[in-house]
Amino acid sequence: MKAFFRVVFLSLRYKWTIAGAVFCAFMISVLWSFSISTVLPVVTVVIEGKSGHDWLESEIETSTNSRANVEDKITQLELEILEADKDQVLKKRLELDSLNRRMIAEEKRLERYKAGYVPWVVSLTPDDPFQTLLLAMVFLLVISIVKGFFLVGSAYLTARVASNTVMDLRRIYYRKALELDQLRIDRIGTSNMMTHLSHNMLMVSSGLRVFYGKCLREPLKMVTCLAVAAWISLPLLLISLIVVPAGAILIQSVSRRMKKSTQSEMEGMADVFQTLIETFKAIKTVRMFNRERTERRRFKSNASTLYRMSLRISLYDSLLRPISEVLGIISIAMAIVTGAYLVLYQQTTLMGIQISETPLQPSSLLLFYTMLAGASDPARKMSEIINVLVRGGTACENLFKTYDVDAAISIPEKPIPVPAHCESIAFQDVLFAYKARQPVLRKVNFEVPFGQTVAIVGGNGSGKSTLMNLLARFYDPNRGNILIDGVNIRDVHPKKLRRQMAWVTQDSVLFNGTLWENIAYGNPNATEDQIMEAAKVARLNDVVEHLSDGYQTVVGDDGGHLSAGQRQRVALARAIVADPKILILDEATSQIDGQTETLIHDELVDFMKTRTTFIVTHRASSLALADRVIVMHLGRILSDSTVEEASRNSRQFQHLFAKSA
Repeated sequence: MKAFFRVVFLSLRYKWTIAGAVFCAFMISVLWSFSISTVLPVVTVVIEGKSGHDWLESEIETSTNSRANVEDKITQLELEILEADKDQVLKKRLELDSLNRRMIAEEKRLERYKAGYVPWVVSLTPDDPFQTLLLAMVFLLVISIVKGFFLVGSAYLTARVASNTVMDLRRIYYRKALELDQLRIDRIGTSNMMTHLSHNMLMVSSGLRVFYGKCLREPLKMVTCLAVAAWISLPLLLISLIVVPAGAILIQSVSRRMKKSTQSEMEGMADVFQTLIETFKAIKTVRMFNRERTERRRFKSNASTLYRMSLRISLYDSLLRPISEVLGIISIAMAIVTGAYLVLYQQTTLMGIQISETPLQPSSLLLFYTMLAGASDPARKMSEIINVLVRGGTACENLFKTYDVDAAISIPEKPIPVPAHCESIAFQDVLFAYKARQPVLRKVNFEVPFGQTVAIVGGNGSGKSTLMNLLARFYDPNRGNILIDGVNIRDVHPKKLRRQMAWVTQDSVLFNGTLWENIAYGNPNATEDQIMEAAKVARLNDVVEHLSDGYQTVVGDDGGHLSAGQRQRVALARAIVADPKILILDEATSQIDGQTETLIHDELVDFMKTRTTFIVTHRASSLALADRVIVMHLGRILSDSTVEEASRNSRQFQHLFAKSA
């Protein structure tokens, strides 16, 4: 639960709302004990036919008689001590001390009745049994109404604390998710991240509501009832609660099993999300190959696993209530048996243990039982909320385990200022592997002067895109260095490094907004003229002419309302409007028809003169833009030359572009 209390600590920023919730919980607990205490006048009136005045007079008379009886016993015992043998004196003196203590207790009780109760009872209660009953019912009704207001206030305030804290937590971890290094994002997976920021956050919210609601309210209700019971007889209360440790052990055992099941449930939820993401993202592929039945089976399997985990959690949750009820019955039964013995036989001790200073009266014992029953209801509710707290704590642990880690892409303590790129980019002995002992790049060395356009070609898995990932510092090399204008990119703040870059990929990613918004995403401060110029270079005017809303056309989820070629043109315009010093074109025109691609290349020539450009491509047409070409194979550079030289001397290049030739 340490992780959960970290979230509780985060919630303390809403201290006044929490203070209000605590006050409401305290008032509810006090009013709860008051409402339970009305059972005493009800029973007194219904069973004994007494008003409050009659009951008090009866208690005073009983206490007076008891005091006189004790006084007589003390006198008699003092006389016996004078005539007793030496062996009997000590025993009788101990008995005399006990009677003296009882005498003091009887005098205190009598004084309490006369000085403490009589003025209030006489002035505030009627001297009629039925009117006393009516007053008790009105008192109960008023307490219930006031308690209802505090219950509403408690529910609202706890919901406010929980909602605000979870909103803060979502913002914090969404920001951290955006800052995670790419390798960790790849390992976590989209489905797990969605589970953390949706399903798990809901469990954290439920845990916080319970923590500031029932976890405050129910223990306070229980404490107020137990305090009254302890005031009547603390030893009798301790005897009643002797089974509590055994119950705590049982509940802890169930909680451990519930925690394991909750962890499995979260993993099952992630699998369900993964299935949904994959199926709906590739819905055309699913339909094309008639794999709907396969996907339904996969979803059913994942959903069934989640269902079994939910049932197991429900089973453990259902065990908590009978455990608490059985323990409550045992506790009350022990109190009834012990209390009945003390009242019926007018005893103050049990097995040598001092239970009370004076014999318990039936009315006091009845109030004791009532308070014990009043404490058992909050205790039962406490056992019911353990499930919510365990699930909330497990969700917090998963969140911290996922996001509360040191980033692999570290930000230097004193980052070097990044001037505008104007000299060169150098890869020096770069070695990199996504997985241990499976290198993707092997001692790569090359240098690109500013303003040069370099094409990087090679078969699938040769390391072309990995080079660009390292340049953008999505990953760090395992060995070697990457320098921009002589500065190691490890010594530069990643955000400032990427401000000089723009990247257009084969699978162009667009956001569910307008065409204009997607272009401006590359530079939110771009002017209208800059956006229009970028669209012109990317040959988007031809597309916009056929759209009813022009640049205000909504492109849909992941740009689904546009064709693949149109999406690439939008992505290209987005990169151009960013005005980067380093431009990366990774199969940037692979989805565009040949005629349009030629027109785009003509527009790009002037744009690329004032920046360093990397072209990752399998298309011979893109090589026309390149000043040189680097041929890669299995993570190594096979050749680094002009396009003409590579076409004459590099077999790998000839093999890659044989069809184009």
